[in-house]
Amino acid sequence: QIPSSNEIGGQPDLQVPVAEETAVPEAKAENGLPAGRQVEVTVEGSQFKFLPAVIRAKKGDMVIVTFKSMGGMHDFMIDEFKVATNQIGDGEEEEMEFVADKIGTFEYYCSVGNHRAQGMKGKLIVE
Repeated sequence: QIPSSNEIGGQPDLQVPVAEETAVPEAKAENGLPAGRQVEVTVEGSQFKFLPAVIRAKKGDMVIVTFKSMGGMHDFMIDEFKVATNQIGDGEEEEMEFVADKIGTFEYYCSVGNHRAQGMKGKLIVE
């Protein structure tokens, strides 16, 4: 039997690539991203806050953080990944990288004085 024109070039053909695109990332995530991706983020630390307040990555990702101090002396720490910048002054920046090899929610914070207690912290979510 000869297919109709709708079966040859209609919408059913357009839906197939969309389904494949959504299935591929899910399959990689279930496999734990063995090679990992590269996730780059710039984090600004200012008086008692970080922007962004949440960083997301997948297990196995190489995370590259460029930390910029805005308004005072600050640093950037994630204990579980042994990430620690130097304390840097206003307008300075420092880059660090690490592999997100654990799944969970991890706090990043500023260890200067009582900045952490005053709310200078954020979340790294690794899925």
